[in-house]
Amino acid sequence: MLSFCDNCFNLNKDNNWIQYFMDVIESKDPYTQGHSHHVRAVTEVIYGSLPKHHQHNIDKTKLLLAALLHDIGKIKTPDHILNKDSSLSDDEWEIMKRHPKDGAEIIQNTVFGGLGDWILYHHERIDGKGYYGLKADAIPIESKIIAAADTFSALRTYRIYRPAKSLEETVKILHENSGSQLDEEIVRCFLALDKNTLENLHCNCRICRERRSALEKGTA
Repeated sequence: MLSFCDNCFNLNKDNNWIQYFMDVIESKDPYTQGHSHHVRAVTEVIYGSLPKHHQHNIDKTKLLLAALLHDIGKIKTPDHILNKDSSLSDDEWEIMKRHPKDGAEIIQNTVFGGLGDWILYHHERIDGKGYYGLKADAIPIESKIIAAADTFSALRTYRIYRPAKSLEETVKILHENSGSQLDEEIVRCFLALDKNTLENLHCNCRICRERRSALEKGTA
């Protein structure tokens, strides 16, 4: 396995691999192009909101890369499930839930292998009711941050089958899930940021850009 370490990782050198992974993910899911970049952007804002003692214990570069690659396992998810415009069946949902494990396996023999656990556990819950049953302090803090960013992105992103939530609705839902699904401290720090900062965390996927444009023109 190629080791993911400070001496072997170079963002510029490995950018072609990163872009390759992004292109493959987004080619499979045209309605959510840009989601990975949105999660990365939100993750960076969350990181900046955390107390200094947390920041000092987190490698920001690696955290942001893990956020960018968090859904890489969806490369293995069948297109008819990934792009379904209605609720998934129980069997389809079980297949969808494989993507964190698939993602960790895809990168395990690459220079990004050290990010595997953060990607594997990004759907864990504080109450232990996530995909693999980890709870509270057993979940890497990096996974907790990505989980909060992913939830914010999902709520604030338009889908072909539903509109995006307003910022007020999103904040309410994050508060309601704080301490059960999401880490309470991370949510508290993130939502303590000023409203303009949160409001401007737009997703730039195609469908979100089109919907925002339509709303501005009054044609939505």
